[in-house]
Amino acid sequence: MSPPDQLSPQTGCLSGQVIVFDLIGVLARPSWRELCGAPDLERWRELKVGAIPESALWSAGQGAAYRAALGLRSDRLALLTRLRAKSVEIVIASNLAREWLPAVRAMIPDGLVARWLVSGELGVAKPDPRFWAALLRHVPCATVVVDDQLRNCEAADAAGLRGLWAPAGTGLADRIDAALAAPP
Repeated sequence: MSPPDQLSPQTGCLSGQVIVFDLIGVLARPSWRELCGAPDLERWRELKVGAIPESALWSAGQGAAYRAALGLRSDRLALLTRLRAKSVEIVIASNLAREWLPAVRAMIPDGLVARWLVSGELGVAKPDPRFWAALLRHVPCATVVVDDQLRNCEAADAAGLRGLWAPAGTGLADRIDAALAAPP
């Protein structure tokens, strides 16, 4: 077994493959919920599909604090870099507020991510089938989708993709190797 989040030399990654990653919980942290004592989930549902502005969720100070706290996991950034070096196309598909997208994009090196699909711009969020339909306009059927929410992985499977559950604290690279090597 390779060390956590390092691709094995015998990886099944083939030139031209695509893999889809969720952001918060998989590539970046913290979740916005970690900054709230009592998160307003109804407002979050509205914010993540662009129905309300960020100011309806929390104060400008809380928004600034979240952007300052938001960061990419260095091990996962290294994993993305190794995947790209093996000609794997990286797509981001996330439930993310439109206002937070510029801060996250600024953290990702140019050329690493081929496409961004975020709920705040699409107007629909995972696990809604319309989110997966939008994603399938950009990636082939049976593309691996890495997400920290099991229900999103199950919904991806139902849509004809291949959900790969990445719960917190798990090594991911070996699981990605296996998923990319397995026939769809």
